[in-house]
Amino acid sequence: MSIQADYKITDRQEIEATIQVTIPAAGISQQIEAVYKEYAREMNVPGFRKGRVPRSFLDSRFGRDVFLQESQEELQRMHLPLALTELDLNPVSTPQLEVVSFDEAEQFVFKASFAILPEIHLPDTKGLEISVPALKPVTEDDVKQALDDVQQQFGVLGELEGETVSDGDLVHVKEGEQEWDTRAMNENPVTSKLVGATVGSTVQINAELPNGKPLQTSLEVVGLRQIILPDIDDDLAKDAGYGGLDALKKDIEERIAKRRKDLHQQWVDAALLEALIEKTEIPLPEPFIKDLVEEELERLQKSFERPESNRTYSEYLAQREKTEDELKEELKASVEVRVRRELVLQQLSVNFEITIDDEELGKLAEQDAAEYEEDPVRFAARLKAEDRWHEYRVSKINERIFTILTETAIITDAKEEDES
Repeated sequence: MSIQADYKITDRQEIEATIQVTIPAAGISQQIEAVYKEYAREMNVPGFRKGRVPRSFLDSRFGRDVFLQESQEELQRMHLPLALTELDLNPVSTPQLEVVSFDEAEQFVFKASFAILPEIHLPDTKGLEISVPALKPVTEDDVKQALDDVQQQFGVLGELEGETVSDGDLVHVKEGEQEWDTRAMNENPVTSKLVGATVGSTVQINAELPNGKPLQTSLEVVGLRQIILPDIDDDLAKDAGYGGLDALKKDIEERIAKRRKDLHQQWVDAALLEALIEKTEIPLPEPFIKDLVEEELERLQKSFERPESNRTYSEYLAQREKTEDELKEELKASVEVRVRRELVLQQLSVNFEITIDDEELGKLAEQDAAEYEEDPVRFAARLKAEDRWHEYRVSKINERIFTILTETAIITDAKEEDES
């Protein structure tokens, strides 16, 4: 039989709340009976069938207070989540419980106090004024630089005439049975020994590596090498998978333009969000922020425990010249910024009535998969397997939010000194 309890909010501030739960005598009696039955099932007492141990024996063995205490705790565990659901409250800290009164013949009353996130009241979002770096057009120099990069990708190694190694030369060396190419650089503690050597000679290496380990070996200078670059023409473009040089240039120009447009929109989005945050009062509960900071710190510390990490957590602090307390303050500032942004975006999605159901999200995933030239089923499956499906939904909602904000915003180009 379900026992009706009474749930009510006794105090609600911006970032904290207290609720009171009142459970009638019938609910108390039902729970006490359940605790006694559980004990009776678990005990083997000579002269009594299992599960039939009388209360009087259990009371004499454990004391009645034990059963009353466990009943209280179980009632709290049972009714707290029900109360939070009914009262539409979402704690962001561990609820602190307080027993107000307990009388098994009348009622059980307890309170729970906890931190909550504030309700956000946003200002008018129309006509937000922001200043961001201007969108830069694609120039001939941009395209030429990209073509140079393609040219470098298709360069091949060839022999270089000469007998003496100079700083910056590509040198083919041999150590025992192994051969490879390396760049002779004066600032490199190892390859600097090759500068000035002649082809056919053997160079003795006695140096200290960046990790502090000593290196002693000998390298034979087999010859000098050079990278032979192809001409930037239709043949190069075809090697790169295009119909000709004009098609390659057009694709390069479009890619650069899209990348810059996306970056410019990121600047706009960030500026719009910051403008809203500056106009909105957003208090944050300290216990919630403290927990998030501890989580961030724990993730950071574990990252230095991975096999691929080249430094320890202590070395990281030393290199940054920070104490752990100073690092926590830095993390706290970062966490507060992130939480305020998330709260504002959540409220904007409510204000703009933006939702994306599973069917629509699936269609958006298909579109993105096509753009990335990926199988749509695999694309969606990968997001779900990586537990990023909700994150993907939020990103699509945020895109629509920023589209609405941008349409009514007043956007000016930032001055050069603002961009630096």
